[in-house]
Amino acid sequence: MTDKNRANLRIGVIGVGTMGQHHARIVSQTSRITLAGIYDPDPARAAEISSRHGCVCFTDLNDLLKESDAVCIAAPTVTHLELGTVCLEHGLHVLMEKPLAHDAASASQLVEIARKADVILMVGHVERYNPAVIAMMSTLAEAREEIISIDCRRLAPFDGTRCIDADVLFDLMIHDVDLALEIADSPIESITASGRPVFSDKTDVANARMLFRNGATAAFWTGKCSPKKVRTITVTTPRRYLVADTIANTLHMHVADRLPAMESGICLMGDIRSEEISVPRLEPLRSELEDFFNAVQCSSCPVVHGERALWAMQALDLVALSISRSGELVKPDADT
Repeated sequence: MTDKNRANLRIGVIGVGTMGQHHARIVSQTSRITLAGIYDPDPARAAEISSRHGCVCFTDLNDLLKESDAVCIAAPTVTHLELGTVCLEHGLHVLMEKPLAHDAASASQLVEIARKADVILMVGHVERYNPAVIAMMSTLAEAREEIISIDCRRLAPFDGTRCIDADVLFDLMIHDVDLALEIADSPIESITASGRPVFSDKTDVANARMLFRNGATAAFWTGKCSPKKVRTITVTTPRRYLVADTIANTLHMHVADRLPAMESGICLMGDIRSEEISVPRLEPLRSELEDFFNAVQCSSCPVVHGERALWAMQALDLVALSISRSGELVKPDADT
């Protein structure tokens, strides 16, 4: 078996569609990483991308795995369990594009296979690496306060050319659920949700409300049927109100330096100031891949490891359950 932690990692890319082509591009541009080759069931597409980056185009997946230390899987969601199982059982480290699998049970299988194989399983929740989100997380960590509420809005035009095997929950809302779980830092108490198809036979628009045991709440408005693209996350604490826009790459913060104190007769917030926090211009996917490379080479834990991705999927299963029950309140221990 090859040394999977060696300095010059050989990375194979499986699936070179909308996202996979960018994985191949970034891997090929990273100095200490070798693009071992690509595999895609579409021969014409595979030939196009391999010629673009000067790498081998494999027609047999097993041949690519023999030449790789780790792989990026950017294939359709329905193939994640099968492809992930094959790669992990070959002893390869895996970066799986989100969602980890088509359902939580399959995701759990992949987590267990990775554990037994003692390899890294990372999931591509790319919003974790968005500079505006990173700046927000850093700002919240600088002065920890109670989280009152989290508001996530993620809307996009309908695009029938990508993620057609995943509904709006596992295509879009999964990013915000993952972020909310991190920010709230508390187990889920209950969830209510509604949703419906619009342009497809799957859920294309959904609204959900999540209550955490520590009292924090999160609201999600997600749809892939809007002519305007929106990606914002707002976090409220007793003292601060932060708004991150991951399209505009901005972070605005409003701070009340004087809080209500009923015992002294002061019942209004005062000295409220606003500021725009500087956000660097970085490519989130490149940062995500760097995290994967570092995790493999340093035997460290990536930001979104398999278990964390599984938690987000389990939360989404509750959202889907509430939708199927016409908005009924459901809890993590609900009888599914």
